[in-house]
This record gives sequence, C-alpha cells and structure tokens, in this order.
Amino acid sequence: MDNVIKFIESTFVNMNSPVMYTIKSLGIIIIAIVVVKVGNFIIKKTFEKQKNFKYSINIKRLDTMSTLTRSIFKYLIYTIAVISILTDVFDIKSVLTAAGIGGLAIGFGAQSLIKDVISGFFIVFENQFEVGDIITIDNLNGTVEHIELRVTRIRNVNGDLYIIPNGEIKKIINHSKGNKTANIDIPISYEADLSKAVDIVNKICEEIVKEFDVIVEAPKILGVTEFHKDNLVLRVTTKTLPNEHYAVERRFRELVKDEFSKANIEFYYRQRPL
Repeated sequence: MDNVIKFIESTFVNMNSPVMYTIKSLGIIIIAIVVVKVGNFIIKKTFEKQKNFKYSINIKRLDTMSTLTRSIFKYLIYTIAVISILTDVFDIKSVLTAAGIGGLAIGFGAQSLIKDVISGFFIVFENQFEVGDIITIDNLNGTVEHIELRVTRIRNVNGDLYIIPNGEIKKIINHSKGNKTANIDIPISYEADLSKAVDIVNKICEEIVKEFDVIVEAPKILGVTEFHKDNLVLRVTTKTLPNEHYAVERRFRELVKDEFSKANIEFYYRQRPL
C-alpha cells in the first residue's frame, strides 16, 4: 500500500514528473485550440456586423481584414501555447541569452517567416488585392479566398487551391481593379449585307444596356477591325464593372446569333474536315 501511495505522489503530485508535464501540455493545447476557435468566431461575427452599417467600408476590404485578423490571432495564441509548454523544459531566457535572438531566429528558419509576415502586411495595407479579387500571381490565376499573416490562398476556376507564401509574391495582376473592357468580335461573311448587320448590332447595343446594370459605358460599334480570307470582323466594345464583362460578352453573342439568324445574315465559321 505504501508503494502505491508513493507511486501516486511521485507521478501526480510532483508537477515536474513526465506524466504531469504531458497532462499540462495537452491541457494547454486544448485550451489554445478552443480559444482560437472562439476568438475566430467572435472576430468573424464582428466584421460581419460591420457590413450592415450604412457607412461601412468596402465589403471586400472587411473580408480581407477579417481573415488577416483571425490569422494574427491564431498565430499569437499558438505561439503563447508553445512557449508555455517549452518553459517547463527549457529556460527560455537562458537560451535566448546564450544563442542570441538573431542566431536563434536564423536557426529556426524564422527569416522566411518574418519575410512572409512583413509582405502580408504590405499586401493588405497597400491594398494590392483583397478577398474576392481575381488575380494572377506567376501564371497562377484565381479568386482570393484568404489573406493570412503568412500565406495567401487563391482558388482557380477548376476548384484547385493555391497556397502561396506572401514573401514569394513578387508580381501581381489584379483583374478586379477598375472597370473592365468587353470586346466582342463578330465574324461576318463577305456575302452578308454589312449595313443590315450593323443596324441589328446597334439595336442589340441598346437592348443589352437595359438588361445589364453593370455596364458603365454604353456599347458602341468600332467598325470593321479585320479582314480575313473568307470573312471580315465587326468589333463592338463596352465597359463594365470589375469582372462583369464575361457575362456581358456571352449574352451579346447570344443576341447576335439569334438576331442574325432571324435576318438571314450569314456568320462565317471555319469548317472542320471530317
């Protein structure tokens, strides 16, 4: 019986025992995970409420700040948790004094981490891109889903997720800044009545403005822009809100196809050999 009591005392009463250290470490990890989840929920809800205010800032800007704040909070809590666990094993102050903060940072590969974090701050505060923007980074194209403290996550049209360290982002093409130009090229056979085709396209230009409220500059016919062996090209141009030009272009082509078919105006199309 005495041996059992001594075992319990040495195992559970002694705070420096391996068992107690393991239990304490697991407790810190669990608490950190819970704090991060609760904190992220509160941060997200706080930013969501801002969207309902009359004089709220840009919604995409709010989403960007929300993801960044959650990322900072997550790294902060996990860093505190790791330090709390390690203090029972190492004398952190002695380690820092012996190795030097700079040498320790290099030893743990913190240089790239610091580079990523600093780049992340510049991306956000220079407003280079925001959550929801369509961007191209080193031939990787997609929609920004998250801007975090260390990485940026973008998803392409196929659903693939790219995770890019912020420090590796050098050149960015932001397709969501400013109005977009929509160019619609209409191939018309030389045998077709060009004057009649122009009249029809003009009517379509008037109709599509009524259909889309994202058009900021009315469509206009630039005229014949190209001559090919079997056809000419009639070009129409217009301006839309960011990333809305694709839908306008598709709809315009549909209307041209329908109206040209009704008027018996011949499209040119390349015949493929069977």
